[in-house]
Amino acid sequence: MLESSQTAARHVISVLIADRPGILRDVTAAVTALHGNIDGIRQTVVAGYFTVMLTATFPEPCLAEDVRRRMQQAFAPGEANIAATPYDADQARAHYPGERYVVTLTGIDHAGILSAVTGFMAARHINIEDWNVSFEGNHVTHVAEVTVPLNLDIQQLQTEFRHLAETLSLHAGIQHENIFRAISEVGPIKRLVTRR
Repeated sequence: MLESSQTAARHVISVLIADRPGILRDVTAAVTALHGNIDGIRQTVVAGYFTVMLTATFPEPCLAEDVRRRMQQAFAPGEANIAATPYDADQARAHYPGERYVVTLTGIDHAGILSAVTGFMAARHINIEDWNVSFEGNHVTHVAEVTVPLNLDIQQLQTEFRHLAETLSLHAGIQHENIFRAISEVGPIKRLVTRR
């Protein structure tokens, strides 16, 4: 039985582990064994490492550390890095008003691309919500989903972003998500990346 506390019964859980078949089964089975209901999940594999972030609601109040410790038992000692933290509804509901856009960058990979681009976005209060990178040899493709504040002039933003990309020897674009998906055919971001 999990130790009770006044902490909310919903927790955010993340797992990082070298990829192998069956990890998501192990993660979800561990949550289910604790009588938790997974109500949000995002999973991916990066450079041979599996990572998942999920939210789970438990029927009784429980400590995040108890959840983490019990989930750790589903894996071999030292195999997985697991973190759990109480879900904070006030922080999670922070809203960034704006329009959703898709950012694309293509060209020869080199150091400093992400630092320059994310700095550009942060300076303009553009919220990055999803970012995917794919490689083909030394050629890199970035596809990101962002929320652009309503007070920004999108044409000026597109011009400034293309200029930044040129300084990085990359081709770039920012399109409203509806236009991007209509042109690219609707599909998961990962599929859109691999089509390029």
